[in-house]
Amino acid sequence: MLRLKRILWTAVAVCFLAVSWLWDTLAPLFRAFFDLIPLERVKQAVIAFMDRLAPYPTLAVFLIPVVASEPIKLGSFWLFAQKQWVAGGTAFLFAEILRFGLAAFLFKACKDKLLSIPWFARLYDLFTRAHAWAHAQVDPLKAQIRAMLVEAGLIGGRGPLLRRLRALWRIARRGSAA
Repeated sequence: MLRLKRILWTAVAVCFLAVSWLWDTLAPLFRAFFDLIPLERVKQAVIAFMDRLAPYPTLAVFLIPVVASEPIKLGSFWLFAQKQWVAGGTAFLFAEILRFGLAAFLFKACKDKLLSIPWFARLYDLFTRAHAWAHAQVDPLKAQIRAMLVEAGLIGGRGPLLRRLRALWRIARRGSAA
């Protein structure tokens, strides 16, 4: 039972880190996408407007990404219903990029103000601690997998492919015998 519990918690940690990795990887892409939009005056006006807001009304600003992306998503579903798969997928992807890009821009612009809200600061702290916990759960597993791949010659070396595959096969057989 303890082993099953450990496996389940590790799976939770892996999922958490996968979403976190996805966000960390895609956030610069979203920022670059919004930096391409030549609306510097609009961006500065939005930042100036948000600077004048109190912390709690600033939370309402995060409805903007949802309001901006949902009509596009509805349009993408209509395209899917019309069997326009590529156009529907492109529209849906654009809506998601718009939503996450706007959310990243808004969070970056008002992070300090949001962290002045006690419950939001506690939630943010909980998230950062959960992130550290997930790393503590997954890092030993990653190190073990990396060591096996090095031993198999799949990384860190330049051996022939056949030798690497044989070594991987030996490791797999050794694991199934245990």
